Amino acid sequence: MNSYLFDKLPDGRDVIAYEIGNDTVRATILNYGGIIQKLLYKGIDIIGGYDKVEGYLVSDGYQGALIGRYANRIRDAKFTLNGVEYQLAANESARNNHLHGGMVGYDKKIWDVAPKTDCDGEHLVLTLVDPDGNENYPGTVNVKVTYSVCGENFSIHYEAVSDKDTPFNMTNHAYLNMNGIAGGTIYDQTLQVNADFMSSVDDKLIPVAKVPVDGTPFDFRTPKLLSEELMHCDDEQMKKGEGLDHNLYITTKEATLWQGKKLAKAAVFAGKLGALTLYTDTPCVQFYAGNFMDGDYPFKGGLNREKNGALCLETQFAPDGPNRGEAILRAGEKYDYTALFRFE
Repeated sequence: MNSYLFDKLPDGRDVIAYEIGNDTVRATILNYGGIIQKLLYKGIDIIGGYDKVEGYLVSDGYQGALIGRYANRIRDAKFTLNGVEYQLAANESARNNHLHGGMVGYDKKIWDVAPKTDCDGEHLVLTLVDPDGNENYPGTVNVKVTYSVCGENFSIHYEAVSDKDTPFNMTNHAYLNMNGIAGGTIYDQTLQVNADFMSSVDDKLIPVAKVPVDGTPFDFRTPKLLSEELMHCDDEQMKKGEGLDHNLYITTKEATLWQGKKLAKAAVFAGKLGALTLYTDTPCVQFYAGNFMDGDYPFKGGLNREKNGALCLETQFAPDGPNRGEAILRAGEKYDYTALFRFE
């Protein structure tokens, strides 16, 4: 385990990098945004990110960052809870949506970090107090996120308690490429998802119905090539997201036990480096294929950012949940969910 000064924010605050892992799996985590800056598998970096904090400040995409208080979109940037309407920032202004926690979400916070080592592996415990009224959400929330590397497993454990009822839905926005992040597009990689249903979306990418995946390009129940033809086919839902950018409902009896929890086998993402299997106890996963990942600011090592250059596997509750009475963390109850990425 190692830590060092990664960079400084414009206001002078230190951005510290922490390394955890072993010879097979090794992660570099920043205290800024809880960002996974590197994720090495057998010495190959598979995650998008930047060499300087400037990249995370000037480029959109939430590369490798923790997302909260509510991951994904909330329609018209508002919701009603316990008879009170809450107006949020419409930071996805083109669609008038609230996105990924607002103007200053968890991706832009400095987290407190405590390293920990035990017989299972190496861990980083990140904590944050999100005050009542921040981004106009109700309730003070005490948040804890634990990153762990144990053998060939990389996991993220999300925990939170609020003193008022509040929408709550955390994820991590890591961009993954199983050829290595310098390995080009994901068009030669395969994805398998244990999901019988998906969220169909409107022009604002807000779910309008829970529908079967049967007969659609979103049927990944057997491994499917993430080809350019698939990503840019004539399917109306694919057109709305300019490719794969949809919520799928995990429906499977396949599971594993991890740190005392039963996690469903959600997906398998495979490329030249092998297979990455995702397990989770959240009901959904958002699959986003980097449809807007191109840009002028280069990735680590001067690598050009490229459309469809990576895939996000965002464990979550469905988008716009607060407007359906979903994903509400009740006062005093515990939010407790895990994402496990197992390399094989």
